[in-house]
Amino acid sequence: MNKMAEKTIVAAAERYVAALLKEKLTDDHRYHSLQHTFRVRDAALRLGRSMELADEELELLDLAALFHDTGFTETYEGHEAISRQIAQAFLEDHDYPPKKIEKVLLLIDATYPAKHPASKLEQVIKDADLSNLGSETYFDNLKDLRYEWAVFLNQSYDDEEWFKLNFKFFKEHEYYTPAARELYGFQSDVNRQKLKALRKSHAKPEVIKTGAKKVEKEPSKSGHISSSKSAQMMFKTALRNHLDLSNLADNKANIMLSVNALIITIVMPLAASYVKSNLYLLVPMGTLLATCLLSMIFATLATRPIKMMGYTSREVIDSGRSNLFFFGNFYKMTFPEYQEGMQQVVSDDQNLEGSIMRDLYYLGHSLGRKYNQLRICYTIFMYGVIATVAVFGVSYAIFVF
Repeated sequence: MNKMAEKTIVAAAERYVAALLKEKLTDDHRYHSLQHTFRVRDAALRLGRSMELADEELELLDLAALFHDTGFTETYEGHEAISRQIAQAFLEDHDYPPKKIEKVLLLIDATYPAKHPASKLEQVIKDADLSNLGSETYFDNLKDLRYEWAVFLNQSYDDEEWFKLNFKFFKEHEYYTPAARELYGFQSDVNRQKLKALRKSHAKPEVIKTGAKKVEKEPSKSGHISSSKSAQMMFKTALRNHLDLSNLADNKANIMLSVNALIITIVMPLAASYVKSNLYLLVPMGTLLATCLLSMIFATLATRPIKMMGYTSREVIDSGRSNLFFFGNFYKMTFPEYQEGMQQVVSDDQNLEGSIMRDLYYLGHSLGRKYNQLRICYTIFMYGVIATVAVFGVSYAIFVF
């Protein structure tokens, strides 16, 4: 694609995105607006040019930055996936090279908050997306983001919670590229110090009544999940990561099942026809067959569902040791039993938080079992194939010589 074509696709994308966001974003999208998209695009190009990136790389950054928030036109949470779809449809309609499309989509994925950038371009767009942290308009942007979360996520914060949450984010954030640190580092430090002061000034002391007196106490550092937005966010992120890893484990197990099934059903019968005339093939075939069978056993164990009772007694619910959010604990219960038990769980914050922790723990426990069996499966397959080749070589040498 020549430079004229590059300029054409970028100009077409800019017109398309501008029209799309103007039409479908609401007045409540105060932070993730068209202006935000252009700010991120400009920041990405500025960083890219300061790093002396090639024109093709700047083009990829330009397109990814333009499309990275288009998913907000359809959804707020999980908008990155919709942004990918919108970008892919547009670029395919304009006959953009498939390899370049994939690179643009990977850059859009990099803007997901929990994603760690894996390439230089991903680092650039990640820094550009958060360039507002080093902007003089940071606190105006923060007001807009607070408004959006209240409207679209139903997450309302008082001043203490809001400044505390954002200061924690600020403390954990670092720009990935030297160019971003140079451009935004100073103002970022200024904003962080101001945010720290706001957090301290809005901290409320706890008041403990002792008879007729009131004793002020510093705010407790230990909190509950229900009152900590950061804890809720971490649990949601951890749960999503666990589910993604579980799907990945199932896919890996299915690959091993398919490969070994093909070997047993197609390769082995074909090879068996040569055994009578070539007896040296008998031992290698036996080795390969044993390898495939053992691999399939452990791949099956990795995907086999756990045993579920389907019923949780009222005593267990009352004791706070149940997790009625998992279907395996209630699918045999009647609806009145389930409703009564669920009301008992959600009415007590301690029981509810216990259910959340229990859900994450057992999901992780199951995930650990899956990956342990997968490791055994792949290890057996790897060494089994090596052994098959070695045995074949030895058998052939003995038979021939």
